[in-house]
Amino acid sequence: MNNPLRDNIAAFLDAERRKRKLRHQDMAELFKTAPGQGLAYRTYIRTTKKRNNVTLRTLEHMAQALQVSIATLLGGGAEVEPWAHKLTEKSIRTRLAAIINSERERRNLVRYQMAELLGVSEITFTKLERAAGNVSVDTIAAVGEALGRDPATFLFQESDSQHQPA
Repeated sequence: MNNPLRDNIAAFLDAERRKRKLRHQDMAELFKTAPGQGLAYRTYIRTTKKRNNVTLRTLEHMAQALQVSIATLLGGGAEVEPWAHKLTEKSIRTRLAAIINSERERRNLVRYQMAELLGVSEITFTKLERAAGNVSVDTIAAVGEALGRDPATFLFQESDSQHQPA
């Protein structure tokens, strides 16, 4: 799957590593929170090579370690509103659920039809609409594409039915 979010994350991690003048091993060490905890070196490398379907929880962990926002990692240099940089993994899942539910209602679709439109199983759709589970960047990109929106920025844009989360 060609996923612009994977591209954005990999590009950001590489640029940040170069800016900090770190080797890959040293960059991966930034993501360790305690001995044996944190992001594995393999996960970091697979993410930089765009071979890892990284999740929002992992992104939040990376963002905290690098002292940037999840929006920065996903956005690929796109300008987003200042409030978007305050979004957490949980609030992003909530925004995604609101977008999906609003779009389903707007299109007058039942749940299984919306799941088909998004290209996800009904079980995954149920998790998405309830803002549950650990959403992956591939799922976010697929939702954005299915709705005809920019996968990198649609979560960070205001719409008539959405307002800034607390």
